[in-house]
Amino acid sequence: MFGQIARFELRYQLRNPVFWTVAILFFLLSFGSMTIEQIQIGSGANIHKNAPVAIAQIHQIMSLFFMFVTTAFVANVIVRDDESGFGPMVRSTRVSKFDYLLARFLGAFVAAAITFLVVPLAIW
Repeated sequence: MFGQIARFELRYQLRNPVFWTVAILFFLLSFGSMTIEQIQIGSGANIHKNAPVAIAQIHQIMSLFFMFVTTAFVANVIVRDDESGFGPMVRSTRVSKFDYLLARFLGAFVAAAITFLVVPLAIW
């Protein structure tokens, strides 16, 4: 049951327009920072854009911004059931509240991790 709930949440997040919007936005930001000379994220004047330090700084800065975006993924998981009225029905089943919330969080976390994978893809 735990795996089914996590799979459901992952499928829901993958179909969500916020997922694709964030993935495209972070891809374009990372790709632009590597290809356009006027956009510099982390690299200084005497550092090549593909230097390990510059790439680590891009990852660090993007992960800072991505922490705020992840809350949009995960906060929706908790609130959605109570807003739709489906929460009391789920809580009346044999699944414990901890397992249910952990599975939902795991599905949203995997979706957020997949979204963040566009940063190294854009740098590559």
